[in-house]
Amino acid sequence: MSRDRRSRTVSRLLAALLACSFVGASREPTELEVKAAFLYHFAQLVTWPEPANVDPAAPVVIGVVGRDPFGDRLEETIGRELVRGRPLRIVRAATAVDLVPAPQILFVGAGDLAEVSRSLAALGNAPVLTVGSVKGFAQQGGMIEFRVTADSRVAFDINVVAVEASGLKMSSQLLKIARIVRAAR
Repeated sequence: MSRDRRSRTVSRLLAALLACSFVGASREPTELEVKAAFLYHFAQLVTWPEPANVDPAAPVVIGVVGRDPFGDRLEETIGRELVRGRPLRIVRAATAVDLVPAPQILFVGAGDLAEVSRSLAALGNAPVLTVGSVKGFAQQGGMIEFRVTADSRVAFDINVVAVEASGLKMSSQLLKIARIVRAAR
C-alpha cells in the first residue's frame, strides 16, 4: 500500500474513532470537534522532557492564543478526558506570554504568518507543542499545522525540525499519518 493511501486509511480510521469516542456515532463530528480531538490525541502521542519538581498529577495544559476558533467546543469535546491519568486544563490568552500556567500544547489562533512568528518567538525552544491552522504554519516554525483535504477531512503536517529543537518526542504512529515538513525553526 502506498504511503498516501496508508495515510488516508489511517486518517479515516482515526476520524471514525474520534467521532465515536467524543461526540457519539449519531452524527459526523464537525471540523472543530475533530481538531479538538486531535489536540487530545497529540497529548497522548507526544512525550515532553521531564522537568524537575513537577507534580505528576498536575493537569496537562492546552493553551489557546489569538483568535479562538473553538469557543466551547474544546471543553465539550475533550474537557473531561485524562492524559496518562492526568486531567486536561484549557487556558486562553491574547498572547503566548500571557498564558498562566504555561501549556504543554499551544494552539496558535493566528490570522496570518506575522502573528504566527510573534507567538513562536515568544516560546523560543520551550518544550511546548505548537499547533495552528493558518497556511504555512509548519513552514514558519510551528510544529503541527492542521489542513483540510480535498475530501473535507482534517489532516496535518508536522515540522520535525521544530519538534526536535524543542526536545519533544513524537510517537511513530503520529508521524505515520502526517505529512512531514522539514522547514527550519
